[in-house]
Amino acid sequence: MYATTTSCSVALAIIVLLVFVLRRHLSALLKDESTLPVPLRSYSLSRSILFFWTMVLFLSICYIGIKTDNLAPIDSGVLILMGIVVGTATTGRVIDSSQTQDPGITRTQDTHQSQGFLLDILSDGNGMSISRLQTVIFNIIYGCAFVSLVITQEVLYNFPTETLTLLGISSGAYAFMKVPENKPTPPPPPANQLQL
Repeated sequence: MYATTTSCSVALAIIVLLVFVLRRHLSALLKDESTLPVPLRSYSLSRSILFFWTMVLFLSICYIGIKTDNLAPIDSGVLILMGIVVGTATTGRVIDSSQTQDPGITRTQDTHQSQGFLLDILSDGNGMSISRLQTVIFNIIYGCAFVSLVITQEVLYNFPTETLTLLGISSGAYAFMKVPENKPTPPPPPANQLQL
């Protein structure tokens, strides 16, 4: 009779245990690809948002399953939201990969050490970025609203089109602004200047 409640409770316990045991490895998963040693690498905004929404949805599904003994139906708004989040993370990874392979670009991720989680996700190579701040603010607001509605109504909130459009535009602005973050490597000075 309580199969869903038991399944969700076991799944929640296993995931919490895994997160606790693998917390150092999870921290590495949230960091940028870089030539720096893993502890010195900066945190990635797109990976952090993907992890944030994955945990919000997982915990919400488990909560509803435990409270109602039913798996929460997943509406199109939730699927579109995850599509936006996964698309943003994928776009960030593609941009990083293409810039890594370009010898004419000096990547900030390879030259600057982590300044801490918050500063890393809010900053690009030129300091604090308004597009990154906007992305973080909107995701926190709608993440908290989502969790609040899960707790009070025991359903996965089906975001309206306007909200999904706002999150999509914000993620698109972050991805678009990510392209020029890393500057081309300046050419070496001419040989005759080196001798002076």
